[in-house]
Amino acid sequence: MSQLTSRDRRPVSLFGPIVLIAIGLFFLFNQIHPTAHLYWLDVLRLWPLLLIFLGLNVLAVHAPRPYASFFSALVSVTAVLMFGYVLLNGLARTPFSSRLGTGNWQTEQIRFDAADVETAVYDITIGAPGADLHALDDSRDLVAGTIAYQDDYLFDTHVSSGKAVVRLAPKDSSSQWIFMPEFWREYGETNRWQLGLNQNVPATLTLDAIAGYSQLDLRGLLLRSLKLTASADDMDLLLPAGDYDAHLVINATTTEVSLPDEGHQTIDMEVNAGSATFHSPENVALHVEVERALGAFSADNIGLRRVEDQENVWETADYAYAQNRVDLSLHINVGSVTID
Repeated sequence: MSQLTSRDRRPVSLFGPIVLIAIGLFFLFNQIHPTAHLYWLDVLRLWPLLLIFLGLNVLAVHAPRPYASFFSALVSVTAVLMFGYVLLNGLARTPFSSRLGTGNWQTEQIRFDAADVETAVYDITIGAPGADLHALDDSRDLVAGTIAYQDDYLFDTHVSSGKAVVRLAPKDSSSQWIFMPEFWREYGETNRWQLGLNQNVPATLTLDAIAGYSQLDLRGLLLRSLKLTASADDMDLLLPAGDYDAHLVINATTTEVSLPDEGHQTIDMEVNAGSATFHSPENVALHVEVERALGAFSADNIGLRRVEDQENVWETADYAYAQNRVDLSLHINVGSVTID
């Protein structure tokens, strides 16, 4: 049997071992000497560069021996040094800083006067810090508060014929949130948005909560309709009194919904890989329709009873003549819904 010569042996990639050793040394050093501030956001923003290094390593191991291992080691060490530098120092002193920003948090006061506004349309995207949203008390502002951001944000307002349109969102949130480490760690109160909306102007409200814990206290608002999509972390939603429709989409999040004690609300909820709990006041009648795929539904409210000849429909006994009631339609794909 012939033996493989050094020329015939397959070149060995050193990328994996060197990167793993570097990561292990970093965590060991961080255990002994904890680092106060690390620029995880800046590192995550360079994730395409990791693909480039992996591609270079593939090319390196195809070089003739003995150069293959040398080139693989060179690519690996360069990657470790570059990502390590950014982790410790951020992007501020790198060629990427002008394009990607430094990841430092900034705060900004925002406000918009409600003069001559009869109705309002809000389109608000809540970024990684999360938000505390509430009704403004006796304020002439249509919207006011403090927001936190890292690169830039969009705050656009327009009024025409008594109708105001307000858009608020962090920059590039729709495309970059999943690569942000804010999605992985908890936030203190200082970074969360503190945002108030006018309680006297009828409002159509669209909310997109893409990361971070949010407490959305909508009590006191004059809602015409609500559209809410929650895609990460936990959320508390307190709904206002009145007659309106609401469409809620829950994606991989835990949501607590407090129903109002007055009015007639029609709520359609879609649950995808998450859980939701509805808290219902005693004086509110309920009509609940449930569609389940892999999800679970439970009703701890002893007043709910299954409607005869309708397997997936529940009602309280007083629903037919109740003045204050909620029509709840649940579409549980993967997850669970509880009513108590």
